Amino acid sequence: MSKRNFHFRRLALATALLSAGATGSALAEPHYQVERLGPLCPIARDPGQYNTKYLSFFTALVQGEGDWLFRSRYDLRTDFGTTPQGYAQFKRLRDTLKARGVELMIVYQPTRGLVNREKLSPQEKADFDFELAKANYLQAIADFRKAGIWVTDLSPLFDERDVDTDYYFKADHHWTPNGAARTAELVAETLKQIPGFDAIPKKEFESKVVGLLPKAGTLHKTATTFCGTSYATQYVPRYETEPVGEAGADSLFGDEANPQIALVGTSNSGPAYNFAGFLQQYSGADVLNMAVSGGGFDSALLQYMSSQAFHDNPPKILIWEFATHYDLAQQSFYRQAVPLVNNGCAGRPALMKNKVTLKPGANEVLVNGENSPLRDLRGGDYQVDLTFSDPGVHESKATFWYLNGRRENFKIEQSDRVDTGGRYVFELRNDPDWRDLNLLAMEIHSPEQMPANLSVEATLCKRPDPGSQALTARAE
Repeated sequence: MSKRNFHFRRLALATALLSAGATGSALAEPHYQVERLGPLCPIARDPGQYNTKYLSFFTALVQGEGDWLFRSRYDLRTDFGTTPQGYAQFKRLRDTLKARGVELMIVYQPTRGLVNREKLSPQEKADFDFELAKANYLQAIADFRKAGIWVTDLSPLFDERDVDTDYYFKADHHWTPNGAARTAELVAETLKQIPGFDAIPKKEFESKVVGLLPKAGTLHKTATTFCGTSYATQYVPRYETEPVGEAGADSLFGDEANPQIALVGTSNSGPAYNFAGFLQQYSGADVLNMAVSGGGFDSALLQYMSSQAFHDNPPKILIWEFATHYDLAQQSFYRQAVPLVNNGCAGRPALMKNKVTLKPGANEVLVNGENSPLRDLRGGDYQVDLTFSDPGVHESKATFWYLNGRRENFKIEQSDRVDTGGRYVFELRNDPDWRDLNLLAMEIHSPEQMPANLSVEATLCKRPDPGSQALTARAE
């Protein structure tokens, strides 16, 4: 029996033991008598009813076997990857990180339809083009690799059959801890191929069942909203991972406060599912978990690259986990992420700098030629680094005016789940018809709920030259 099969036999046994639950055991799974009320009501199957930002995430529920539910838009999608422009921007982020000595690796989660299509009803299974979805997923993996990004092909997990523990919950968009473990085992195989991994200190980790994880699925909750149907809570084993032989940890690791592998991602990388722990178990390396729950695909990455920890001790390998439905071609994301790699304007000469106390509405913050002769500030060469005095500001807007009369509105926004410290860094627009425009001024619009005495400090500096970044990295 392979080590892999042995491990999952152990997980299945743990599940069975927990489910059986000896009398008086605190870990025994609750048992319910649930009367099935039938398939989804018609309103839940109508995409037009998913008319709020939250509900749109579940468009539209599809009945599977038993209590299994799927989302037609996200779980049964057949398109993956991004646009040519999106891959080019992704490569730009990868190249900037690599110039700092950081290898970028992504975990591109497969959909519930790709992995658990056996749980679809016969009609939905026939309607779902599994072969097209699989081909497009594999093409996306190939395209990421062409861009120089390390990524694991997770297709061995597709179309699960004859498994004792499901990859996904019956009606929730998160993977189960067992799904996280199966993913981590494959991801660790790729991780070990990355240059520099061999030099990272190693030790042995062990994952243990520590209780039960209850899951009242998000898809079940949405079905209840529409139909009033009641569903039983699903219970699965919960895991924690610890190093084996704690006494020898210091001699093996040295400074454990600075792991050389960092993980950023969504709630799937949160502690409930133990993905970071399983990565440690299968790779034998310490992993710094900087995931953010409820922050989308970008919040954890932006928060981590804003931190002093990243700039003082950048990891050798940065693992970024996210689901396939996110739009990877968002220019506004790359305009923030790329300059953060080199800490924005910190340590760079300021071409313009100013601090103002904001009043309601638009506030002129930077003006070309106000205290010096008019400069040639072509947008494609510059970036802005600004900090609000109140770190609780998570949304505002900047307006850039150019000498030819054109203007751009740029939304300054981050999830309220992250600590930005009030700081936002972003590049001026670099599209072909914008990059040579000369900047005249920048305005900051006050937040809708503006704190008292809110001020903002803004700096304009030149963007790092990609060639000089590479030379610096080689010199180090």
